[in-house]
Amino acid sequence: MSVPLPVRLVGVVTAGLLALALHVGWLVTQYGLLALPLGAAALLAALSVYGTALAALARRAGRPAFWTGMALAALGLLGPVALLAWPEARVAVRFAVERPAFEAVAALWREDRLPAADGYLGARLPGPLCFVSANCHVTSFGPDVLYVPDRLGIPDDSQGYAYFAGEVDSGPYDGYGMLICPEIRLSERWWWMGRC
Repeated sequence: MSVPLPVRLVGVVTAGLLALALHVGWLVTQYGLLALPLGAAALLAALSVYGTALAALARRAGRPAFWTGMALAALGLLGPVALLAWPEARVAVRFAVERPAFEAVAALWREDRLPAADGYLGARLPGPLCFVSANCHVTSFGPDVLYVPDRLGIPDDSQGYAYFAGEVDSGPYDGYGMLICPEIRLSERWWWMGRC
């Protein structure tokens, strides 16, 4: 059974919107105040694709294809809203989805295979793992804590993920100018670092 092209288009757009919501920290870090209009433009483009694809499905495809397209469009519109409305859910979902990449970064750090620190921002990640960090860099809080920023603000602040090789200390830690502390436990060694 082949999947109609409009259903595939709706699925791709939905995946894109969910990925954008999970990486909203990257968007804000890279584009600052332009993040809001860029997000709005992405939403308008998605609505256009959804409308066109669902209209085509209503005319030509059977009921299952139409309802599949509707369900995917609903997920694409409501999923990002839920992830942005509940930051704790966004943090946990992103970590769960991308955990292998986070673990790969931690392994590079433990094995001392990251490049030397690139100034204040820390070590630059290899290209395939760059998406894990909002700025493609990671830093250490001493020998036992790796910090992966999820968002960097202006003038200087951040929130992100921390890997604790040893005991978890309640902090505070210097998140590029803002005091951050372990807030949400994500696994045995990984924590979300938020404002203290």
